[in-house]
Amino acid sequence: MNRFKWPVKFSSSMKWVKEKLKLLASTKFIKGITQLPKMAILVVFLITILIGANSLLWWYRATHGGFEFGGGNDKEPIHEWEIDMNEQRLDEEEIRKQYSLNDSNNNNSSKKNQEPNEERQNLEEPNKMADSPSQETNSGPQQGEKLEDNESDNIVEMEEEVEVTAVSAMATMAMPTMGRVITSYAMDTLIYSKTLEQWNSHNGIDISTDIGTPVKAAMEGTVVEAISNDPRLGVVVIIDHGGGIKSLYGNLNSDKLVKKGDQVKKSQVIGAVGKTAPYEIEDPPHLHFEVLKDGKNIDPQQYLPNIR
Repeated sequence: MNRFKWPVKFSSSMKWVKEKLKLLASTKFIKGITQLPKMAILVVFLITILIGANSLLWWYRATHGGFEFGGGNDKEPIHEWEIDMNEQRLDEEEIRKQYSLNDSNNNNSSKKNQEPNEERQNLEEPNKMADSPSQETNSGPQQGEKLEDNESDNIVEMEEEVEVTAVSAMATMAMPTMGRVITSYAMDTLIYSKTLEQWNSHNGIDISTDIGTPVKAAMEGTVVEAISNDPRLGVVVIIDHGGGIKSLYGNLNSDKLVKKGDQVKKSQVIGAVGKTAPYEIEDPPHLHFEVLKDGKNIDPQQYLPNIR
């Protein structure tokens, strides 16, 4: 291996370079290129530059997570203390009291309506007893039917109370993670997907934040699904809150914190933000969050706290 010695003789090195260039120019390939028209050589040169530049751009996009124009990297992350605390929030206890008062008023009105009906029945019973004594034998089954009707009414009232408490809890839903909403809920409109390179609807919202940021349960409930390889959203956790309300957390980093059947509390950590959703892999790290009511997607932002 030749090494430069000081002082370097640049004349000798230049002479060596010229000799190598003469040898290269004397090859058949270079001679064939020099015989081509100048326009053809220029076109080939431009095409080579364009292909190289295009390849370089796609390589940069694949290794650096795409391009962000307009100073996207200068945006400061939103912290928990930057939430606008002046917004109007509903108190769960006040809502429950309101619903309980309405229920009691309804019961009192129904009792008042029943009192004149009972008085009429009491006046009619002696006449019926005198006219047809055989009706006494049929009183047993009618009472049984009334009991069954009361039981069914009680079951319906209990189900309605569960739905009311679930809906009131949605009014104080906690933020599943701290970040900026980069993709909004869109069922009536279309949003362009960088990954799929087409226009699609969006069942939830995407909250952009760093990988590993904790993800919390928006409300208390039961974990009904903990999927590690969903073909659309990667690692997914679904929580049932009762009353037909469910919440979905997608693009998580892992599903090891909770499992199917676990009871979780409001704001309990159930995972961390990752980048596992195949359908949203071109987007920055984010949480895909959905809210479902009776199996249909609804806009989560109308129940989440407003972020400045």
